[in-house]
Amino acid sequence: MSLRPSVNGAQTTSETSYPTFEPHITLLSLPAESSVSTDALRSAAQKCKNLSVSFKSVDISDHFFRSVLVSIAPTQELWDMHSLVHGELKQEPRTPMYPHMSLCYITNEDAERGERQRFYNMLDDGGRIKSAGAGVALDCAPEGARKADWVSGFKVKEIWIAECNGPVDTWTILDKVQLR
Repeated sequence: MSLRPSVNGAQTTSETSYPTFEPHITLLSLPAESSVSTDALRSAAQKCKNLSVSFKSVDISDHFFRSVLVSIAPTQELWDMHSLVHGELKQEPRTPMYPHMSLCYITNEDAERGERQRFYNMLDDGGRIKSAGAGVALDCAPEGARKADWVSGFKVKEIWIAECNGPVDTWTILDKVQLR
């Protein structure tokens, strides 16, 4: 889903709001100076099994990396994966609001001008969020599409190892580990 508000009525003042990124659930976050190697990350990821996730709600948060997000229904499988990876790497969890999947990143300056709420309203008022069982579904069809593309979850089949230091557009995918 790559929805972004139109320029008309946008409250953005920062060029940093709305960077392009791959939707993801952050499983592990390490500081830039971490000594954990890519090999160790790969080894921990290879012990994980694929699983299905479902969308619980769409929420507005108070942080750039959690501006407007899909809260993922927290299952025992997800918590087990989270615990396994952190345990294997001997790391304390640093994953606020786990599990979630951010839809956009909006600076705090723009949020103070109401931009996070405006983005959420664009989805909700535009009919792109609907109830689905115990959670929600998002219409992920491109803007102007004739037919909706309702998504209420997905199968997690791989873990991406990424270096996410610096501006979002400089993030680098180091490896993709297929889950068993």
